[in-house]
Amino acid sequence: MASGKLPAEELRWRADEHSLKNAAPRRIQGRTVVVGQPRARVALRTALNLPGQRSHVFLRGPSGSGRRSLVRSVLEELKPRPSRSLDFCYVHHFANPDRPRLIILPGGQGRHFQQAMMRIALFIRDRLPNILDSDPIRSRRDARMETAEREVRLKVAPLESRLAKQGLALVRSQTGPSTRISIYAVVMGKAVSPEEYRNLVTQNQAHERDRLAAIEQIREWQGEVNSVARDISQIWQQALAHVDQINASEAARIMADLTSDVSQRFQTDGLDQFFRELIDDVVEKRLGSDTRHLADPTLIYGVNVLTARDDRQNAPVVWANQPSVSSLFGSIDPAWTQGGRAISSFRGIRTGGLLDADGGFLVMDARHLLEEPNAWPRLARTLRTRQVEVVPPSLGWPSNALSLRPEAIPVNVQVILIGDDEVYHQLLEQGPAFGDLFGMLVDFEHSIERNQDGLGAYASFIGQLHEREALLPFSSDATLALVEQGARLSEDIGRLSAQFGLLAELAREASGRAKDDDRNTVSGQDVIQAVQQRHARSALPQIRMKRLLAQGCLRMTFAGQRHSSINSVHLLRAGSFPLAQPLALQAIVNRSSEACLLIETLPDEFGRLDTLAQLLRCPAYPAIRALVACLPTPQTPLNAAELGLATMSLLLCTLADVPMRQGVAVIGGVDSHGFALPVRAINERIEAFFDICQAAGAASEQGVIIPSACKSGLMLNEKVVKACEQERFNVWVVERVEQTLPLLTGVAAGRWKEGRFEDDSVMARARGFLTEAETRPG
Repeated sequence: MASGKLPAEELRWRADEHSLKNAAPRRIQGRTVVVGQPRARVALRTALNLPGQRSHVFLRGPSGSGRRSLVRSVLEELKPRPSRSLDFCYVHHFANPDRPRLIILPGGQGRHFQQAMMRIALFIRDRLPNILDSDPIRSRRDARMETAEREVRLKVAPLESRLAKQGLALVRSQTGPSTRISIYAVVMGKAVSPEEYRNLVTQNQAHERDRLAAIEQIREWQGEVNSVARDISQIWQQALAHVDQINASEAARIMADLTSDVSQRFQTDGLDQFFRELIDDVVEKRLGSDTRHLADPTLIYGVNVLTARDDRQNAPVVWANQPSVSSLFGSIDPAWTQGGRAISSFRGIRTGGLLDADGGFLVMDARHLLEEPNAWPRLARTLRTRQVEVVPPSLGWPSNALSLRPEAIPVNVQVILIGDDEVYHQLLEQGPAFGDLFGMLVDFEHSIERNQDGLGAYASFIGQLHEREALLPFSSDATLALVEQGARLSEDIGRLSAQFGLLAELAREASGRAKDDDRNTVSGQDVIQAVQQRHARSALPQIRMKRLLAQGCLRMTFAGQRHSSINSVHLLRAGSFPLAQPLALQAIVNRSSEACLLIETLPDEFGRLDTLAQLLRCPAYPAIRALVACLPTPQTPLNAAELGLATMSLLLCTLADVPMRQGVAVIGGVDSHGFALPVRAINERIEAFFDICQAAGAASEQGVIIPSACKSGLMLNEKVVKACEQERFNVWVVERVEQTLPLLTGVAAGRWKEGRFEDDSVMARARGFLTEAETRPG
């Protein structure tokens, strides 16, 4: 099995300048190209170019790998035409004001319809009253009232003649549609009211007995007069109704002529019904009465255009950078009136990203979508039903502003979600809707080949960045430095990182440093210093640890040997620029009737006890109770799997009661068969342990033990490489957990031969402890 100390030249892969010169940067027709993702490009082109029903797309890849740039690039190349082009408008629903009516028009007609309705509304407000008061229409009304007057005169003439013979007169008064008829006595040739008659008596101009006699006469005639009054009132009511009918019929005729042209021009479902309701509303509410309490015609008869497709040649592409419920599905803004009262109307309906992207594409970050309450369930329901419902905000508005429920809008859009593997699985856990709707998965490579093609991709990227952002030119050694940083950032061992967004940040910072120094070219040293500054900005945990070490407060040692204690390194923060911190694992192992392994605050790790049993050739779980604690207490939760190699080495040495070297850190995982597994951020872990060893006082026996699978991923900084060249630090590689034991203890691990391990070996001593536990009395 391959194990042993690595020579210094194998601790850092170095880019070949000759290969870089031979690598051809790739460009396509002068456009920006997302390098290193040929399969993702083909898959995305296929997904966006499917005819007929479009399946929604999930573009999965790490942040900073150019996911958004790839979407832009492919859409730019395809120049897709819209699947349809429609304008969506809302108008007032007169029968159900809380359910605004949806009008759908061909793309580009929404604004024209809005302008046509504005002209109609202005006509209703400013011109219709004058037209109804014009001579022809007024003459018809006057003629009808004159006819009514003649009928009244004919009706009262016989009664007036009879009353005159009795010294009485019939007096008629008109109050609106009501007619009042009274009987007055005639005194000195003049009809006088009862009050006037009383005054004449008081002034001795008439006799009281005559007044009382007149009252008695009036009382006798009153029944007949009342009957005539009723007939007259009916005549006037019929006349006034006829006048209203003249106004209504003329207004309806004028409005029908006015709206028919618009109806013929914009032929669509619901428009004729809307115009019928509009004409009825005008006739019922705006003729012959005070309209000051009504909404202005330009508001109530206007049009709210949600989408206006002026460009019907290119499919709309909407980037929903903040995919909240309102920004995606639309909202309803209330109109605030005097006194703080909010009134909702169809004019307050606002469009959202889904409707803006109708006929085209909606692109958004999947993680941002999940972070917004209720956004994903509503999106899934909308894509399934293909109907957008604009709903007022559920909180914050008065209840009368929440009653508006506009008609649902049919939507045809292809959604492109961008996210990483973690958020992809989070969406899968939301239910079957995600898998059913997002059938097109476009996977991004996390890394690219570390060969001439990969170097060409990096050269392409740097060249594009230089042109697009006006950065200083990069020298060959600066390009090589970025390539080497790409090798370090790669999560895939032996490859280059495809997270070009992170490399772009370094390139910008390196270019800025060169500009500050008044140089015309970015050097390799500029890139190295930019990397160092990045690490320095996140080095506070390591600085604190060194401070505790200097104060004698750190309960870790980096020299000599100790029982039941082993050093390792855990990851404080993963991601673009990982941060690692050394820690000490300390074990307490006791014989017990119940097998148990507890690592810090993690649950029982029976899997590790099973591995321990296999390594030591035990028939069952070891009869031990083991507790593994960490110093210092970690700031972030431990990843027990990434400490597996150290944990298993610690347990074996503790069972064997063999002290371990404290100047050596064990880094890596372990599988159930004892093979060492690689872990993330191997370079950052090694460098973190090297720094703390330097602070504690360097010694030649210090170093790290890592899985041999990590060997091709080593990109250690120059300080570590130089220390290894001078044999002040060491990097050992192992393939199995047993190979760590002699490096840690100086005692042979021991081979299994003829049913036993070699005498005095670590494995033999550890197995002896377990055997004694299994055979103890009682």
